Amino acid sequence: MFPEISARLASLLKGEEPLSLQLNTKAAGSLENITTDWYARNGYAGIYGALAGGMMSWSGERVTLATALNHSVVWACNKIISETVGFIPLVMLQADKEPTKGKKLALKHPMYQALKNAPNDDMTAMGFRETLTSHCVLQGNAYSQIIRRSGTGVAIEMHVLQPKQVRSDRNAARQLVYVVKTGNEQEKTYTVERNKPHDIFHMRGIGDNGTQGFSVITMASQSIGTAIAAEKNVGAFWARGGRMPYILEMAQRFKTKEDFDRFRADWEATYSVPHKAPILENDIKYKQIGLNAKDSQLLETRLFTINEICRWFGVPPHLVGDLSRATFSNIEQLALEFVKLTLATWLTRWEQELWRCVLTPEEKTQHYLWKHNLNALLRGDFPSRMTGYATMLQNGIASQNEIRDLEDWNPFEGGDGHHIQLNMQTLPADGNLVPPTRPGLVRLDKPAETVSDE
Repeated sequence: MFPEISARLASLLKGEEPLSLQLNTKAAGSLENITTDWYARNGYAGIYGALAGGMMSWSGERVTLATALNHSVVWACNKIISETVGFIPLVMLQADKEPTKGKKLALKHPMYQALKNAPNDDMTAMGFRETLTSHCVLQGNAYSQIIRRSGTGVAIEMHVLQPKQVRSDRNAARQLVYVVKTGNEQEKTYTVERNKPHDIFHMRGIGDNGTQGFSVITMASQSIGTAIAAEKNVGAFWARGGRMPYILEMAQRFKTKEDFDRFRADWEATYSVPHKAPILENDIKYKQIGLNAKDSQLLETRLFTINEICRWFGVPPHLVGDLSRATFSNIEQLALEFVKLTLATWLTRWEQELWRCVLTPEEKTQHYLWKHNLNALLRGDFPSRMTGYATMLQNGIASQNEIRDLEDWNPFEGGDGHHIQLNMQTLPADGNLVPPTRPGLVRLDKPAETVSDE
């Protein structure tokens, strides 16, 4: 993975060059020097982190992807975002050339079924989007290899790539380059060229250069490290039988080291059993040291870490199981804010990156697009839905069959018509409403006159 370091170590061991931590530099930005550029930007600390050593936090805990996911709040934040994005329906549409004619399902395109049901033979569409969203949420980047038809270049399949398998950078021509290393296979290089189909689907989180997203695990290492340290402290407290740290004060010194070691072994053997009470003798005094769980605000610290980690992911605490600040009056609003402010950003990333990477240049001119259906998340209870449907039906917004389709009910013959109430009519330009002149009706402008049948 790091060929230059291997070569340098071999030269140093042979005594062919003096010891130096400076890396050789060639033409900056050249394709063969992408690895060296990575070293120059990240240094040896970055190499250590890439080798799964993780970043050391101020609490003394080393934060890696694995250790972070062992914390329940990190797991829950990743789970709620990834699973929700995965199960929301995603459909491929094609807009008509004339905007007034609307959009239709792109049923004939292979990627319609791929992203609706299964993008490859090994995964479902939900599992695929859930996995890639998880990669991007935690590590800032998600990659997938696009399989295309020979000749036309139309995308037909997508396969997940692990973020650690992919390196991206720019070559001397400022083209985006992806270097993929899968298992023991040789590295493959994919270059993004103008007016040619992409081979790699790349979804990015927040970043500083437009081509790479920041890893939340790395950026939040201090918050996550503190949370892990607090969890370890709780575990150690109960592992000691719920006892605080203590010292034994004795009036006299032991005569020999053997007596001291024997006493320590006997004491620890007895005191290590929670229900077994030791007997103090020879003026031994038991004294607790340090703060107890209440004085150290252990519970408050654990509750604060929930909000601290949720802040990094943009997830309301009640969605990860913390209902301390949730009430009957605000929990619905909190759920709507999660949909509008957090999920909407991830859904937009998916829709725009699919358009950018999956479609060929020719297909981009044919008005293809992807759209998520948020009705499943935003629908209210049964009475609220029925009230909304009645309003849509009475104002001609939707037909009866369109409303039945929203509830997954079968259509019926004659239910495709749109209706509007008879007491609504267009207001004339002069503002004077013209009364109806149908037979048998009394004219409002002439109360005593009845309209004739002629």
